[in-house]
Amino acid sequence: MRIDNELSMKDMINKFVDQNKLKPKLLEAQLIESWSKIVGDLIAKNTEKIHVFKGQLIIHIGSPAMRNELQYQRKTIIDLVNKELNCDFIDDVLVK
Repeated sequence: MRIDNELSMKDMINKFVDQNKLKPKLLEAQLIESWSKIVGDLIAKNTEKIHVFKGQLIIHIGSPAMRNELQYQRKTIIDLVNKELNCDFIDDVLVK
């Protein structure tokens, strides 16, 4: 039986994350971890680096042809990432 002022471990972690504004970094880490699941092995293997800055997913791709193709798939990537993370984390995609 819990006393009213006791918090569950999950609640304590969520409170800590909120107080220290760690949610964006945790979501970015989850995105990086799930990248090959989101976009597939071919794109993941050609991805040199990904990071998030102010809601913009920045993808560094080595192949010029794939970079060009991903420019056309930006909306799809946004939808797939946000679906995987269960929130509206990404607003735009920049492919470099």
